[in-house]
Amino acid sequence: MNLDEIDIKILKENFDEELINQIDLDNISKIFKYLENNGIYYAKDLFLISLDLFLCSIDEFIKKFENLKSKLGNEFVDKLGEDLSLIEIMYED
Repeated sequence: MNLDEIDIKILKENFDEELINQIDLDNISKIFKYLENNGIYYAKDLFLISLDLFLCSIDEFIKKFENLKSKLGNEFVDKLGEDLSLIEIMYED
């Protein structure tokens, strides 16, 4: 994942420095790979609006994302792509 100047500006506007400093690039890379394997072509957008979810361990993230997929159904890629706020389903247990 490559973050440009605009991405960094968005992160700083949306999240405090303490949260941004918790970014584990290795873990984020694994999450992006998992999302890519699931057809999520807008993973960077999700990252920029839901940084805290990307701070979860890869295993926890997968568990939460699989729950999201089951709630959204077979068209989860399109539904989430059309309404990124559906990512909030991942906060539910």
